[in-house]
Amino acid sequence: MQKAAALALFAAALCTACGPGRLRPETPAGINLAGTWTLKREASDDPVAMLNQIQRDLMRKHGGFDESGNGERTADTVSQTGPGAAGPRAGGTSRMQSVGAGRRFTPRLSYARALEWQLSATALTIEQTPTRLVFTRDGSRRTFTPGGESVVSVENGVADQRSGWSGQQYVIDVRPLVGPRVIERYSLSADGELVEDVTLTEEGLPKLRFTRVYERGVARARPLPTSN
Repeated sequence: MQKAAALALFAAALCTACGPGRLRPETPAGINLAGTWTLKREASDDPVAMLNQIQRDLMRKHGGFDESGNGERTADTVSQTGPGAAGPRAGGTSRMQSVGAGRRFTPRLSYARALEWQLSATALTIEQTPTRLVFTRDGSRRTFTPGGESVVSVENGVADQRSGWSGQQYVIDVRPLVGPRVIERYSLSADGELVEDVTLTEEGLPKLRFTRVYERGVARARPLPTSN
């Protein structure tokens, strides 16, 4: 019995390492992710801080130099406006920029680029039907067919993408030929809030995993100042 239990645990570990299993097209009963969702910063991880920590760890590991072999010091960090989320675009530049134009990107920045869609806004709108889910952030739309597989364009070329339901989670698994694999999981908490769980893995880099929580409704706009 102990041997059988050990084999079962080993198989489960292998399954976890290779990512989600079969992703189904059927929507679980009573699960509706549709709505407009606003990030709850106080209940969420800060992926930007995590990315910058990865950068600092890599720099310590390699003595403050990049891995290109040219001995160039790197001090790249992910920048954004406001804590835990990107702010408005300024001058058409990316919300995640490297410090020091012309320097080589460090390995950590492949994660930052892969996450730009997730970090581009604090609001998320989801449309859900039995045959389609649409995720919209800051005007950018991504459309998925539950249980479907496709080839999509990514930063460094193309990737195999599949999505569908795994239990009560909607899972999006993007595995590129070059670059980090990104697995997104969306589910509802017992309180009816949206939970976003994101995992990134790439050979030679530490795994990055973070969770963010959203509440229903649009963030309230600040009142305009009144004049006497």
